[in-house]
Amino acid sequence: MKLPGLVGGRGSVPRVVEIAEVAMSGLVSAGARARQVCEVVADGSLLPETTVTEVQARGVKAVLAVRLNSAEVGRRAREGVAPLLDMSVLDTLMQLPAGLPVPVESLTAREQMRLRRCPKNTVEQSEGQLVRRLVAPLEVDLAVTRTHRPGGPALQRAGRFGPYTPSAVWLDGPAAGSELMVIEAGVYGLGVVRAADGEAPELMVAPRSSLRFTPTAAGWLFAEQVYGQLLGASRDLLPTP
Repeated sequence: MKLPGLVGGRGSVPRVVEIAEVAMSGLVSAGARARQVCEVVADGSLLPETTVTEVQARGVKAVLAVRLNSAEVGRRAREGVAPLLDMSVLDTLMQLPAGLPVPVESLTAREQMRLRRCPKNTVEQSEGQLVRRLVAPLEVDLAVTRTHRPGGPALQRAGRFGPYTPSAVWLDGPAAGSELMVIEAGVYGLGVVRAADGEAPELMVAPRSSLRFTPTAAGWLFAEQVYGQLLGASRDLLPTP
């Protein structure tokens, strides 16, 4: 069975390539202070290739520690593959092993219908076999939301990232009144770090370990959304042609 719309041609997209290169260059970095905070929350485990960036995600502003998949980002840039923001399609793609052929007939009618919505250069089809080419463009190792006042709203904002990655509250104000927030953060698996101006960051409670997270379609969608934010931020850094 042929699934129309799965195979697209390659195009010349130098502008997209340039944007991707800017995204990978670290120009969207959130700054040395934010990286220092993330290093403390991550207990010094951030890798050298990790970029700490500030984006608008899940309806709030957050500092994220991300590792870009440079091979996938480059492939998407060359072939004009935009972020995929359809979770049902991502869920179906997760059932296909990346880079290995799968018989079309092994997929249900619903799965085949969903795959028809895939952008070009996402899945290749040949002689009744499908090969998934798309993989996540990045990994989010940590999410930190900043607040001046301790309390439930700060935990709620950080908790929006809890299903996808270790997350923490960055308290950049006085520690007074933060005792209850620290206790609640520990209950929900969130971290709290205090890092007011001019002071060394102090980890008050560590977030849950990254080992407790398993890949999900929702997590992949989150990565695609963050990738879209990075591309948008990079466009703003490029000169107008």
